[in-house]
Amino acid sequence: MKTRLAILVALAATAGASTGAYAQPNPIIPGNPGALLGTLGAAPVLYPSEQGAFKGLEVAKQLVESYILQHGCDKESFDLKVKTDASGNGTLTVDGVNLGIQYLSSSYEGRRYAIGAINPANNLGGLGVPYVFGVGSYNIGSEIQELTTDWIMASPNSDETHEINGQTYVGDDFRGTIIKDYWRLFAKLPVPGLCETPAALAIDGNYFTNACKPVNTVIDYGYQQIQKHGYIAAKWWQQSQAWRQNGVRSGTYWKVARVAPFGDACEITVKLQGNTGVANTANRQGFNQVGVIEVGVGLGVDTGGYYKK
Repeated sequence: MKTRLAILVALAATAGASTGAYAQPNPIIPGNPGALLGTLGAAPVLYPSEQGAFKGLEVAKQLVESYILQHGCDKESFDLKVKTDASGNGTLTVDGVNLGIQYLSSSYEGRRYAIGAINPANNLGGLGVPYVFGVGSYNIGSEIQELTTDWIMASPNSDETHEINGQTYVGDDFRGTIIKDYWRLFAKLPVPGLCETPAALAIDGNYFTNACKPVNTVIDYGYQQIQKHGYIAAKWWQQSQAWRQNGVRSGTYWKVARVAPFGDACEITVKLQGNTGVANTANRQGFNQVGVIEVGVGLGVDTGGYYKK
């Protein structure tokens, strides 16, 4: 507990790798985005700035998953921004929740990060989020990543109290775990957009500034689960696409589909672009992007085959 408390204090104060020399065939996994994209390359070199940012985004998405458990999958959108420095330290804000991202340690095996609430006065969609703490790591060489997060979220129907580090919090307790891996594609992939739609019709429909422009791309895919009160509550499948500021506006696009319990096509979409007027939006020196997290049923109807399960 003392170690956890020390990390939380450090988080409040703060506001890489080698690739394999071989290519391997695309694994045949249901829902794998690369299944429609040909051969994958070796694991990418994710800068610490990207590692920290993606860890923070994972926690933000976990919070949204608990919001869905509390509220249902009604259409909703939350403002999102994330900023990290060259070491991977930084901050993330999703709606009214402020998180700190802290680099913990590294070795020849990988790097570890912690993510936690900077203060207890947080809320997501009007629901209080007084406590958040997650720890996760990257495996250098394969870019496997994992994350386990514990948090508390208020509910109109919950009056449970939780004692953590000498503090009492009211709300439902959640735990989320994630495991997935990153790959770089051999061929360039277009920035997501309405690429097969006449330009005159696509202007208003494209979110990303450089929609449809082929760029060097990193993808990821993997499963995650969320527990409520110590019991499994939902399983999700995530796929993503990210590109750096190499002659384009950097961006991050995640598509997350609930695969259990079955009942509807509930999805979470993360859309981020490089913050305008900022030098380091997705490179070795830093990561600085802004955008939204969207919730809804069947959000992926216009995303194309890349995100189809």
